[in-house]
Amino acid sequence: MPEVPSQENRQFRLDRIVEVLELLSTSKEGVLLMDIVAALGIPTSTAYKLLAEMRRVGMIEATNGRGRQRLTKRMTELGTIADRNAQKFASVEKYFDQLADELAETVYLVQLRGRLISLVGFSQPIETTGLHPGFAFPIHASAAGKILWAYQDEDLLETELKRSHIKFQDKTKVNPDEVRVALKDSLEKGYGIHDEEWDQGVLAIAVPVFLGRKMPVMAVGIVAVKDRVPKKYSIEEIVEKLEKLRDKISPILEEA
Repeated sequence: MPEVPSQENRQFRLDRIVEVLELLSTSKEGVLLMDIVAALGIPTSTAYKLLAEMRRVGMIEATNGRGRQRLTKRMTELGTIADRNAQKFASVEKYFDQLADELAETVYLVQLRGRLISLVGFSQPIETTGLHPGFAFPIHASAAGKILWAYQDEDLLETELKRSHIKFQDKTKVNPDEVRVALKDSLEKGYGIHDEEWDQGVLAIAVPVFLGRKMPVMAVGIVAVKDRVPKKYSIEEIVEKLEKLRDKISPILEEA
């Protein structure tokens, strides 16, 4: 039976990864294997395996076939995403403010990066208490997750559906076939909907934002107290307003 690494060893491994990242962050041209061996004080074989694993998951890359390692673009951008999101949302915030006040509910913007959908920004209404849209938008239990994943290539979709998904509520669908049906429905309608599948009493609707591409890279949506929505607007009316918002912000975001 293979030996299971102790918590201490796993933590030490993580510490090494952090140290390599810190070392590589100091150089644009890249760092040699022996530099890492010397800096971390570890065997060459250990450093080699560590770098191979970091390359596999997209943390680092080899430069020009000269044996130097450097951070990938993905890693170098991690520390700046929050600032760039703030700048991006600031360029269109007034339109979100207007719609949030009109609907008296929270209106939000998300972006798809890799397989993760992250919050870019949101506006809450002045006259009522708006809900927070959250920071996670899973494929099976969020309006934005459904509509953005509905457009993805089959191989990416298949991989995502094979992952384990949390059954937040009794009505939350986690079976891959059932999730596929929900995605197909979203694609046909042109919007995704969350109807108490994660949070009870919460309704969310999202439409895709393409920014000149075939597949959407962002989505705009509303998150609302479910009981308040029918008293003000129909689903179709909300979708129409979100689509108008999309049309206003798309030219701005394309240049952001």
